[in-house]
Amino acid sequence: MHPGERLSATGKGCVPGEPVNLTSNGDKVGHAYADGTGAFTTAVEFTRIEAGRHTVVADCGVRLTGTVDQVVTSSSGGHSGTLVVLVFFVLAGITAIRFP
Repeated sequence: MHPGERLSATGKGCVPGEPVNLTSNGDKVGHAYADGTGAFTTAVEFTRIEAGRHTVVADCGVRLTGTVDQVVTSSSGGHSGTLVVLVFFVLAGITAIRFP
């Protein structure tokens, strides 16, 4: 999975037709209903992002658990990282052309 992609939870073993409530650290992060086979799939949406490993609990008559790792990144100067990479490749290209 890559940053910004949608996160989903899939499980089975629930009572067919039962509501499935997903929580993490007491916060509601998703909701679904188990299908006729007791399986479910639903989007998971965290209301706050905190770096680290978080346990997600699906409660649907039974309790299913899984973990999610959240990583927080930051940038202080807009496109400075991209600019550094571009400058590196321009200099490498000039060097390759100049010294064959």
